[in-house]
Amino acid sequence: MSWSVPQASLPQKPMSWSPWVCVFIFLLAFALALVWVVLDTPSTGLYSLSSGHYLPLTGFTLVGILACLSFYLLSWEVGALIYYSWTHWQANTNAAWQNWAHQHLYIVESVSFTTEADLFPRVAGLSRPEDDENDLAVLLFPDEDVPPGIYRFETLCRHIFASFETAMKALNLPKPGTFSLYLQTQTAITETHILYLEELWQTLYPEYQLQIKPVDAGASLEAWGSCLNARMPSIIIAMHYYDGVDDKPIPEIATGLLLSPARLLKPDAHSSLPQLFRAMPLNLKKLPEDLQELRDMAQQPADSLRLVWFSGLTDSLRQKLNAVVHDLKLPLRQDAPMAGQLDFDKGCGNYGPLAGWLMVGAAADMVTRGQGSQWVLTAAEDAAWAIAVGTKAPVKSDYHSQLPNDTYPAGCLVASLLFNLVLFWFLGHVFPDWLFSFWGAVSVILTLFVTMIGSVFALRLLINRLLEPHFIRSAQREK
Repeated sequence: MSWSVPQASLPQKPMSWSPWVCVFIFLLAFALALVWVVLDTPSTGLYSLSSGHYLPLTGFTLVGILACLSFYLLSWEVGALIYYSWTHWQANTNAAWQNWAHQHLYIVESVSFTTEADLFPRVAGLSRPEDDENDLAVLLFPDEDVPPGIYRFETLCRHIFASFETAMKALNLPKPGTFSLYLQTQTAITETHILYLEELWQTLYPEYQLQIKPVDAGASLEAWGSCLNARMPSIIIAMHYYDGVDDKPIPEIATGLLLSPARLLKPDAHSSLPQLFRAMPLNLKKLPEDLQELRDMAQQPADSLRLVWFSGLTDSLRQKLNAVVHDLKLPLRQDAPMAGQLDFDKGCGNYGPLAGWLMVGAAADMVTRGQGSQWVLTAAEDAAWAIAVGTKAPVKSDYHSQLPNDTYPAGCLVASLLFNLVLFWFLGHVFPDWLFSFWGAVSVILTLFVTMIGSVFALRLLINRLLEPHFIRSAQREK
């Protein structure tokens, strides 16, 4: 489901330890010791304290008390540590996933060429449709006499590259720098296309290098992951151009995006540029759960969402999307068509897998027009993706604010006292002169210092080593 954020089932919270149980253990031990004294006392009267007769009884009573306290407090401490470690691991996992989902690139420049003027504003309800819709244009740049095929491809790329000239000055990129180009068209990219692109790039920007990475014509948004991880500026080009094959071609369209990580931008350019966040794969069978997780990841604040673009959804999925938007209470722009849910296929044309990047370009254009943050949902065959675009800073969720406090190591301390009491009692019987000497006293103090501290760390390390695989298996079962 979506990002498959691990959600392990939380163990039952342990009850707080009771001091009355400890008092009962003390009273029971003293009562049993008293019974033993009564039964062991001869008719002549009690033994004197100086006789040492009661010393073994005192030792056994103390050992019994510490043993019972160790069993009770250790069982409570282990349960509390399980709950503590489990909740902290889950919070750390959620925080790590959110940090990963919040990774983004800045859209330094976005440009879209359509055959219909103000196509995207019309679809978004910002402009009225033209009265004369009988003669829709098919070709871009009709004034340029360019035959169909590779020459039209080169012309569109030249217009897109030329549109980036001013925006590239905002990049703090050393020369010679390198750009990654992700290119997708309705046809497969051949070596001829790549050769034309390389020559065109060298003509316009000879001081920069270009790494061309063709994207399969049928791919949706799978290439977004590698694009986002790039440490260099990236260019996205998606276009549908007239190749001279189709008898009834659909209108040409082209979108270009110039993307850059924050470190390569001038500091004053960050605040005004739209951000393009990591794409989330969608499970259309669990669309409500996935979109709720997308909202909860807060790539953009939920109260800033104004438009949702979608493509490739069936009628049933459109109805489900409308219900999800209503249930999530997204504040979409109500005066927009379909209450802010924009069907790209019906408004702009059915461009198939190309619609993903085309909608990103449309969303970026709407963001620059002050239309707030936006979601882009695209489905093509079995693949579906969602992308957030906006200028707001991502919202960090405080997963650690309500976590339980660390467990006090009462059980470890009592168990350590019991261990040291038995140990030094045995040593006192075997080496009495050494134990009550100066070096024996130093050894006792050092041993207590090591065991008291070491038992706490040893217990936590042991429990966490045993629990971590169980936590992972539990999270995998919950997916």
